[in-house]
This record gives sequence, structure tokens and C-alpha cells, in this order.
Amino acid sequence: MRRTGTARFALAALFMVALAAHPTLAAAQATEPAAPAAEPAAPAAEPATPAAAQPVAGAEPASPPVGRTLNGHRFMPTAVVSQPFTTTSLASYLVVAAGNTTGTLQVGDQVYSGTFDYAGVGGVLAYEYAFFHYFSARFTLTEIIYSGITGKSALVIGTTAQVGASLGLTASMPLGDSLRLAFLVDAGSTPNLSLTIGTGIADIVNRCKASGGQGCTVNTGELFGSTNVATVQPAVSVSWAPFSSLGITGNAGYVRATQTKTGSTFDGQAMFLGGAADFDFRAISSVPIGLMAQINWTAPFSGTGLQHVTDVGGGIFYTGRKDLAAGIQVIGRRFAVTPDVNVSFSTYVTTLGLRYYWQ
Repeated sequence: MRRTGTARFALAALFMVALAAHPTLAAAQATEPAAPAAEPAAPAAEPATPAAAQPVAGAEPASPPVGRTLNGHRFMPTAVVSQPFTTTSLASYLVVAAGNTTGTLQVGDQVYSGTFDYAGVGGVLAYEYAFFHYFSARFTLTEIIYSGITGKSALVIGTTAQVGASLGLTASMPLGDSLRLAFLVDAGSTPNLSLTIGTGIADIVNRCKASGGQGCTVNTGELFGSTNVATVQPAVSVSWAPFSSLGITGNAGYVRATQTKTGSTFDGQAMFLGGAADFDFRAISSVPIGLMAQINWTAPFSGTGLQHVTDVGGGIFYTGRKDLAAGIQVIGRRFAVTPDVNVSFSTYVTTLGLRYYWQ
């Protein structure tokens, strides 16, 4: 019995020694199975390409800029300078004028001379339609009546009414974000109706004197006259916006006019140059007001159908809405209100109204 217990003790001791000598078996007995080793870390992701730089499948190329905006600046419409923009818009303006001129008229033995005052009133209605991004067509209807406003002025100046209609086309293209160039052509017809009381009375008196009072006749052509002026005006115009607050426009063109009066036709040719600059305070502050300065010069160089006209003036506009340009413009004009008086530097034409833009 003692040998058997001793043998059993010896076998158990040998088993424990063998178990301690084998680490794998010891770990398996002592703990739960270990989790498998972690997989190697994935390499760092490539930096993402900015969304703006990634091409979008099926995207269309950007459309060219349209409307009257360049470099963040919205240009204000001018009364005497053509602009290069293609817009869909409707304009309505009231025109009021006042001035004075000098001249001399002899009626029988009485001579009227000195300074004569006159006033004018009229309107402008214009519609323009833009198409294909680069083109626009327009229709303009104008009307103004000038008349002497004193007894002497009414006798010498009389009353003249001008009603004009014209069609125009603009072909425009942007040159970057701040410059735009356009070619324009306009064709129109302007009938002039005039009531010249003093000239008519003078003609009657002279006829009576010449006939000894026996053959006084009335030449209605001296009392009432009508003249039609047909014009064609090709031009080039460019606008530049160096800043969002400032816009500059310049144009140059040619005018050919055909004047028809009592069966006779007279042709005239002229060139014109114009420029305008407008500043929008809304771009630098919260004040939605814009100021404009403008000039236009028309100089005849052939024929008798046109006269020299110089316009210098400015305007003030409300600029708080993108689709609206409302304001007042005042132009000082050098011209002869009728052919029978002298050229005047003292005519002021005020244009009050608005233009609404759909594009």
C-alpha cells in the first residue's frame, strides 16, 4: 500500500513539472482563449479633392452674363448715351423742357427781336427684348411739343410737335466679367408738325404789300408745315465696371438723315460721341442711391438735314431693386428749337420715369 501511494505521488509530480514546462498548455488551462491579433492598419486616405474642382457629369457650360450687371455693378439707364446691354425691359418717361433763345422776326413795319421763352412736354415709351444671350431688339416711341410761352414768343417760335418711332437691334458680347462691347443699329422716322404764326402773318403782309392790297393771298405752307426725318444710326458701345460701385460707358456712331419737306428732299450726315459714368452708393453703404454724369455730342459734316446738338447733364436714381431703375435726369441742351431762331445754350430737358427689367 505504501509503494502504491508513493508511485501515485511520483506520477502526479512528474505531470505537474511537465505542465509547467509547456507555456502553451499552461495558458490554455489558466485563461479564456485570446482574441486573434488585429489586422494591420489601413493606409491613410488620400486628401479629398475639393468639390468645386470635381467635374459634374452632364453639367452644361456656364451661360454668358446677361442683363445690365458687370463685375457686381448694375448700370443705370441714360437719356442720351446708348449702352451695350441686352435686356428684356419696359421704360416709360415723362419729358419736360424749358429754355430761351434769341432771334428776329419782321412783320410788316414791326420788328420783334430779343429773348424768347419756350417750354416743352412729351414722353418716351420703349420696350426691349433679349434673345440668344447676345442679342436684343427694341421699339421706341417718342413725342415732344415745343411752344413759345409768351405772346411775343408764340409769334416768333410758334408750336412744333415731333412724334418719332424707331426700331433697333443690339449684338453684344462680354469681354470678361467687367467689360462688355456691342454693335447697335437703329432706324426711325420722325414727323415734325409746326405752326409758325409769325412767319405766316409776315408772309400775308408781304404779299398784300406787293400787290398793293389787291391780291392778298394766304400761303398755308408758311402757317403750317410738316417735315419728315428718316434716320439710320449704326453705333458701337462699350461699358466697363472697374468696381462694383462704378460704371463707365462710351459710344460712337454715325447718323444719316433724309428730310422731306413739301416735296423736297434734303440729306444730312453726322457723327456722334457720348459718354456716361454712374456711381452706386449701395455698393459701399446701405444707401440705395446712384448718381450719373453724361454727355453726348452730335456734329454734322455733310448736308443740311441735321443740326449741331450738345447734351450735358446728370441724374439721380433709386438702386435698391435689381429689376427696377427709377430716377430723374436733367440735360442741358445746345440746339435751335426752330430753324427761324438762333442756337441756344439755355435749354434744359428733364426726364422723369422708370425702366423695369425682366432680364
